[in-house]
Amino acid sequence: MITRRMFHTRLMAALATALVPLPHGAAAAAPVADRLWLNRLTFGASPDSLARIADMGREAWLDWQLSLPPTDPGLELRLQSARLRIAYEAGEDEDGNFWPAVDEARPLTSLVADPSDLVRLLEWGPGKGMDYSERTRPAQEVIAAAILRAVHAEAQLREVMTQFWHDHFNVNSAKDETTAAFFPAYDAVLRAGALGNFRLLLGEVARSPAMLYYLNNADSIASPANENYARELLELHTLGAGNYLNDRYSDWRDVPGATEGLAEGYLDLDVYEVARAFTGWSVGDGRWISEGETAPMTGQFHYVARWHDPYQKRILGREFPPNRAPMADGDEVLDILARHPGTARFVCEKIARRLLADEPDPNLVNRLAQVFLSAVDAPDQIAQVVRSLVLSPEFSAPASKLRRPFEVLAGLYRATGAEVQNPENAYQWQLSRAGWRQHEFGPPTGHPDRASAWTGASSLNRLVDIALSALDDWFGTARADLTALADPGETVRQFLSRHAAALAPASAPMATDDLIHAYFGSGDDPPAAEFTPEDRQAAAQMAVAFAVLTPEFLLR
Repeated sequence: MITRRMFHTRLMAALATALVPLPHGAAAAAPVADRLWLNRLTFGASPDSLARIADMGREAWLDWQLSLPPTDPGLELRLQSARLRIAYEAGEDEDGNFWPAVDEARPLTSLVADPSDLVRLLEWGPGKGMDYSERTRPAQEVIAAAILRAVHAEAQLREVMTQFWHDHFNVNSAKDETTAAFFPAYDAVLRAGALGNFRLLLGEVARSPAMLYYLNNADSIASPANENYARELLELHTLGAGNYLNDRYSDWRDVPGATEGLAEGYLDLDVYEVARAFTGWSVGDGRWISEGETAPMTGQFHYVARWHDPYQKRILGREFPPNRAPMADGDEVLDILARHPGTARFVCEKIARRLLADEPDPNLVNRLAQVFLSAVDAPDQIAQVVRSLVLSPEFSAPASKLRRPFEVLAGLYRATGAEVQNPENAYQWQLSRAGWRQHEFGPPTGHPDRASAWTGASSLNRLVDIALSALDDWFGTARADLTALADPGETVRQFLSRHAAALAPASAPMATDDLIHAYFGSGDDPPAAEFTPEDRQAAAQMAVAFAVLTPEFLLR
């Protein structure tokens, strides 16, 4: 019997010749329809999910997924039992505050903490000292929970859409302690609204402390207003860059629809005016407002009337009168944008791109936009759009969408029945080498969602590393016992093929042949029971790795 070291040496040699770089637009071996649905609408097909969708039928399964609430008792128990290590040395800050060294595994208490209990993490000064990792701990807990939720949540479609909204309304939780402290509340907002009403979700995002800090609106005061949030609201959250018309029109009156009260697109002038509309939208973090006035320490949205620009405004051709009720200007901006046909097309195209194809059919996008607009007041508006997409003829197209690194890892774990442990967020570092930074992506655009962003040599090489190592103890994220035999007489070929088929059924024979050659250098096929459990585990992990690195698995 070859040693484990010899096995890895031979495997890497075989892998180097077997893995062919994935060309853009390459077609995978067509999976069965159930598996294709699951790979598109969940973080990956698993044995349980395949059995359920086969029993229920696809449309009934879809309606069940759309009906599941944000709360998941089984998932909540997992989160309550999860632990995340925090470790730092003893230290002292410039105010003379000392703290002792810490190295412990803590529960994820920030996930359910009241924001008023986390606002203290923003305080600096005498008596307020702590290591910086304590101030950013809440965001780290959300990152720890992300892979656990992706793998184990029953409401898989909600989790997929929650990740979609995290990219759409991107907040970099690592910006500083302000975004980190309130990131659990932000994640909860996106999860609760992932399949709900877009206008309600848009308003919750606009009032979220994490977003207010990330795009600097928490400090926006009249004359001059900070434009960061206003520009991203128009360019990334609603109308989209395609409706930025500053290169075509110099006068607002020339923009089609503007003189009738709803411009087709926006100019820089609209950005300035939208920024004025959101002045005073801030956070209850104890900040100084004026002489004798400070914000309450709620850790929630706080409107500062004296910071608001009360004068008349013109946005997308609509006149805003002066001296309106508190927050009326900002709320009307959100009302206009949530009902705008440009927003409907932009958001629906992004949803279709996430769930179906890099370049969705424009006719499909237009149909989805009509659903979006007809359901603009419905509490399940987003769910209606998703359902229309999934039941469309276009959704039966062959797999062509490349899984991004986080989806590769989660899909591997779901297919193998792995139990996520994730005691140190090691998965975050591993995925970052492939370009994926869960909840810490810097630009406000969120992670890119086209294959061209993920098919460079560096990203693909890191996927090889992840496929080979995801179930190793040192990877530190999940464990799966793959040693069990289907029956006492199961051969090595059958054993390896079974594990590869859990991820890529059509590619399993090819992967198995490559592994048999790497393992024996011949066509031998002895009983798998002759090998130790340790060697069976190593062999099964390699079968999984080979299956992951096939177009059949990488495309959905």
